[in-house]
Amino acid sequence: MKFSSAVLFAATAFACASEISAFSANSGVVKNERTFGLKRSNGTPETLRNDRAFVRTFPLSMSTMSPDKTVAQSSSDNTPYYGQTPSRLFEGARPIQGNYGLYCPNVDLTKCREWSKADIAEVLIKIQEAKGVLTFPNQSPDLSPDDQLYFGSLFGEPETHTAAKGIPGYPQVLEIIREKDADVVFGEDWHSDHSFQPWPASYSFLRATGTMTPVGTNNTQFAHCIDAWNDLSPTLKKICLSLKVSHSARKAYGTPDQGGHAKNSLVAMQGTKGMKPADKPLLPDQFHPVVIQIPETGEDALFVSTTFTNGIVGMTNEEGNAFIKMLQELITQEKYQFEVAHEPHQVTMWDNRQLIHRGLVNDSSNRRIIQRVSVSTGARPTPSNPNLYEEGDEKERR
Repeated sequence: MKFSSAVLFAATAFACASEISAFSANSGVVKNERTFGLKRSNGTPETLRNDRAFVRTFPLSMSTMSPDKTVAQSSSDNTPYYGQTPSRLFEGARPIQGNYGLYCPNVDLTKCREWSKADIAEVLIKIQEAKGVLTFPNQSPDLSPDDQLYFGSLFGEPETHTAAKGIPGYPQVLEIIREKDADVVFGEDWHSDHSFQPWPASYSFLRATGTMTPVGTNNTQFAHCIDAWNDLSPTLKKICLSLKVSHSARKAYGTPDQGGHAKNSLVAMQGTKGMKPADKPLLPDQFHPVVIQIPETGEDALFVSTTFTNGIVGMTNEEGNAFIKMLQELITQEKYQFEVAHEPHQVTMWDNRQLIHRGLVNDSSNRRIIQRVSVSTGARPTPSNPNLYEEGDEKERR
């Protein structure tokens, strides 16, 4: 693969030069208090024992406020357990493509309120074992936005999209519509959901509605950023570990004078009935590590995409964008790609920290409607290089 020697020269020089501070000196530091012990060692840890389903208290409607995260524990280990056991959750599960993804046909998400801590922990383990994607087909057509939000909230705080409006009454549920014969399609370029936010999305939960094109068309294509990182040369790894990248809402949701490109998500929304931009200013660009660490596993992953990233700190625009493009071409090699087909009413869960994805466009014969919830674990991405941030840099902020 050919790329400008100036790019590598600039990256190497940057590693030795003084860096631009990535974060505001006045921002407040917020610690992440949502942690999951997922590494198994010498058998099943105590956190996976089959205790009673814990109680989460929600308002009658999740449309205007976040759920109360208070967990009420059972006072007795002898209390009967009414949830779905981990073995039942993944009974009959099979890989989606090679060693990527897991198709889980026997999970009823309308019953996720009955899940125990063991069930939730098992899902988190399975999604890491499956390289970041779980699919849950055979869902009820009556699965509601409240059900989808509750399911997502088991794994993080549901987010309200900062650049696009959610469905009426449920700002956290983004409805993504493709009109028949649309020229520009929302989400058709490689990206990681909400990477332009201070706290990017950790997991996304996409529900196919009953209005879909035939199964096997307009799939979601994923590329695995951990595997791509693992195969990089030691020299390129060293360069990447020294870099911060600018993630930009303006590039995908801005007008041309704001830095938006000609066929971005704003243009797609403007040409789609039912999709509207949010009534608030776009977020300023956010600086994240080029290489992040997955907290649950300690693995490293590249964290760039041409959709949301618009430069490398310390490089010229030309150098930075060329470097980002080169990394994306490495990530999206065929050996790291896999696809998920969407059956009507299926829910797909994926890990945005270890994957980039895009919506394929190969059938425009019918309208297509999907609904997505994304959650955050409440922290900025963890840099794989512990020395990336200098003293005084603020690694977490609201």
